[in-house]
Amino acid sequence: MENSQSIQALRAALAAPEAVASDPFGLLQAISTLVNNHPSHSIGREMVIRALSVQDLFPEDHKIILQSMVKSVGLIPYLDRELRGFDLQDRMLIEAHRPPIDEPGLLFHTLQLQIYRDLLAGRNVVLSASTSVGKSLVVDAVIASGKHHHMVIVVPTIALIDETRRRLSKRFGATYDVVTHPTQASDVTRPTIFVLTQERALARQDLGEVTFFVIDEFYKLDLRRDSTDRTIDLNLCFNKLARSGAQFYLIGPNIDAVTGLGESYEYTFIPSRFSTVALDIVVYGLPRDDEVRCEKLIEILPRLETPTLVYCQSPAKAALVAEALIDSKLFPENFATADVVDWLVREYPEQWIFIRALRCGIGVHHGNIPRALQQYVVRAFEQGHIKTIVCTSTIIEGVNTVAENVIVYDKRIGGPNLDSFTFKNIAGRAGRMTKYFIGKVFVLEAPPADDPSYSVEVGIQHQDEKTPFPLILDLPEEDLMIVSKQRIEDVRFESPISLATIRLNRHIPVEDQYAVHRVISRDLVLLQDSLAWKGSPEPHQLLAVCNIIYDQIDRGRSLGGYGVMSGVGLKAELDRLRMAKSFREVLDHWVVRKRFEESISDAVERGLRFMRRYVSFTFPRQLMAVSHIQAEIYDREGVAKVGDYSFFATSAESLFMESGLFALDEYGVPPELARRLGKGAGEIRTLNAGLGLVAKVDLQAKNLHPFEREILADVLASLGR
Repeated sequence: MENSQSIQALRAALAAPEAVASDPFGLLQAISTLVNNHPSHSIGREMVIRALSVQDLFPEDHKIILQSMVKSVGLIPYLDRELRGFDLQDRMLIEAHRPPIDEPGLLFHTLQLQIYRDLLAGRNVVLSASTSVGKSLVVDAVIASGKHHHMVIVVPTIALIDETRRRLSKRFGATYDVVTHPTQASDVTRPTIFVLTQERALARQDLGEVTFFVIDEFYKLDLRRDSTDRTIDLNLCFNKLARSGAQFYLIGPNIDAVTGLGESYEYTFIPSRFSTVALDIVVYGLPRDDEVRCEKLIEILPRLETPTLVYCQSPAKAALVAEALIDSKLFPENFATADVVDWLVREYPEQWIFIRALRCGIGVHHGNIPRALQQYVVRAFEQGHIKTIVCTSTIIEGVNTVAENVIVYDKRIGGPNLDSFTFKNIAGRAGRMTKYFIGKVFVLEAPPADDPSYSVEVGIQHQDEKTPFPLILDLPEEDLMIVSKQRIEDVRFESPISLATIRLNRHIPVEDQYAVHRVISRDLVLLQDSLAWKGSPEPHQLLAVCNIIYDQIDRGRSLGGYGVMSGVGLKAELDRLRMAKSFREVLDHWVVRKRFEESISDAVERGLRFMRRYVSFTFPRQLMAVSHIQAEIYDREGVAKVGDYSFFATSAESLFMESGLFALDEYGVPPELARRLGKGAGEIRTLNAGLGLVAKVDLQAKNLHPFEREILADVLASLGR
C-alpha cells in the first residue's frame, strides 16, 4: 500500500511545477529507483514520460540524468540530440535504432527494434501492445527492407484502408503498387502491397505470391467474443494466407495470451506493456442519466484546449451529445469549417446534426456518416480546424487520430456494457508519442471492473458443435476436425441444396436458404420468367425477387428498422434510389416520410443507414443467395435459361452509380461530387478510371466549390500528383 501511495505521490509531484522546481534531483532519484528495479520498470518508464512532459522545469545539468533514463527505458525517439553531453556512444545508439526508411528524425524505440529484427529473421510475430506504441512503423520498415515482393495488410475498416494507403503511397508509392479496391488488378511482376478488409482479401484470387501479411486488431479473430460474419471472414482470411506459407505479423492491444495457433504455426508472442505515453484517468461515477452526464461534459470540454474525442455508444447517442453541446451556446460559429458547411447544406437537409455540429466546430463521426465526410472530419481534426469529435467505435477502433484527451461518455458499446478490454482500447486513444506525453481520460460513468487477463482464441483450431457452420464449410478438408466433418456430412445428407451453393451463400443462414429453395421449387414453372433474368430486371422480376428476399430471408430483421414491411416496399425503395438524380432526392423522401417521433436529422441518418448498410451491403448478399439457389434448381431441371443477378448486385453495392465513381468515396471524394465529375464521361467501372477523371480536373475551374477544390487537392496529394 505504501508503495502504491508513493507512486501516486510521485505522479502528483511531477504534475506540480512547484514540486519539480523545489526538488528536481529527488524526483529523478525516485524515478531512477523504479527504472532500475525489474518489477517496477514499466512504472519507471511511465514516470520518465511524465518527467519529459515537464522537462523544461528541470535544471540543465539534471536533464542529462533524465536523458540517461530515457535510454534505459528504451524511449529512443525522445532522446534530445542537441543536449550537452550527447556523445559518440549515444550516436551509435541512435543509428542502431534507425529504421530503413529515409525520413529525417525517424527512430525505433526498443520494442519496435526487437519486433523488426524478429520479422526480418523470418519469425511469425504476434504482438500485443498499446495504441501509442507505433506498430505500423514496424510494418513500414519491413516493406522498406525489400525482403518481400508481395504483401497483404488486413485492416478492420474501409476508413483504415484509406489511411493506410495514404501512408504507404507517400513512403513507397514510387516502388510499390498499393492495391485497395476490388476493381484494381495487380501485376505479379511488380512489387505490390495489398491493403484490404478481410472480405476483400477473401474475394481476391491474386494473393498467391504473398510472402508476408499483417492482421491489424487480431483480437477480432476470437469467435467467443463475436461469431458474426466479419469474425468468420477474418478467420478464413488468416487461414487462407497462413496456409500459403506466408510469414505473419498479428497486432493488437491489451492481450495476455493466444491459443489456437500453436498446433499449426510457430510464432513469437510478445505481450508487452511498453508504452510511449502516460495516462491520467479521472472517474466521475455519474448515474446513467443523459442530462447529468451532458452537464458534466459541457463543464469539462471548454477547459480542454487540445484535441478531444468524446466516445458514445451509438450514432443516436452521438447525436444527443452533439445536440447538447450546440444548445450550450459555448461553441460559436467556426469559420474554419465554413466552406464545408456551405457545401453540405446544398447536398443534405440543413437540420442534419452533422451539419449543425460542424458549423460550431464539432465533428461527428460514426458508421452512418458517408465515408468521404468521415475522412474530412478526421482531416480537419488533424489540421486543428476542429478540436472536438463526438464519435462511436468507428473512430476508436478504425482510425488513428492524434488526440490528447478522450472523454468516455458511455460505458456501453451498442447495447452491452464495455468490458475492461474495450475500455482500455478506448482510453488508449489519448496521448501520442512525441506529440502528447500524457493522455487525459475522463470517464463520466463508473468504469468496468478491471480484468487482469485477456486471452484470444483463434477459432479454426477449436472446432466443436458450436463453431459457426459457414466457417467449417469453407475450410480445406485437412483443417477439419472429426466433429466438423460429421456436421458437414449431416448437412450434405439432408440438404436439398448442394454444399457448393451453401458455401457461396455462407453469409445467409442455411435455414433461410432452405426456405428460398422451397418457394422456388414449389412454383418452378410459374416463377421461371420472374427469376430467369440477367443484367437489370424488369419491374415484375425485381418484385418477385424482393418478395422472396423479404418473406424468406430478411423477414423484417434488417428491413423492419427502416420501415420497409414487404417485398413491394423494398422494390419501391430500390426503384427510388435507382431513378434519383441525386442522393439529396432520396434523403428528402426519407424526411417527408419520417416517423412522428423522429427529428429531421434522425430521418436523414436512417436514410443514409439504409443506403450504406442495407442497399450497399446486406441486399447484394441476399440477392446473390436467391441467384445461386435459382440457378442450381433450374440447372438441375435442365432449363436452358437461368438467372444471374451479379450485375444488379454489383450495381446495388455502388448505390446504382458507376462503380468506379462510387469507389472514389473511399479516397475522400463524396458521391455527389463524383457523379458530377463523371457526367458525360461514359462508363467508369474501376477505381483507377475514376482516379483518372480526378487527375484531369482543373482545380481552378469556376464551377468547383471551394470545398470541392480542397477535397480534390487532398486526393491528388495522396496520389503523389
